[in-house]
Amino acid sequence: MKKRRPAASTLVLDEPSRTGHHCPTTGWWSAVGDPSDARFIIKGEVMPALSGTPAFWALTGAAGGVQGLRLESALQPTS
Repeated sequence: MKKRRPAASTLVLDEPSRTGHHCPTTGWWSAVGDPSDARFIIKGEVMPALSGTPAFWALTGAAGGVQGLRLESALQPTS
């Protein structure tokens, strides 16, 4: 029988990052204390500042997650 490999890594949705650091996971990020300003940031990009000031960022949804679907449905024209 083949040995099973453990999962490479488990996604932790509350993994924080700071302005100026590289994004650890592609997905929707919100500034801590201001969840209304969600941004889609790709792994490896530098985390942005918020209105010119450094911020802590929290991952609110992985790429392809529920928020991504909501964004796509929001862009669909209504009849």
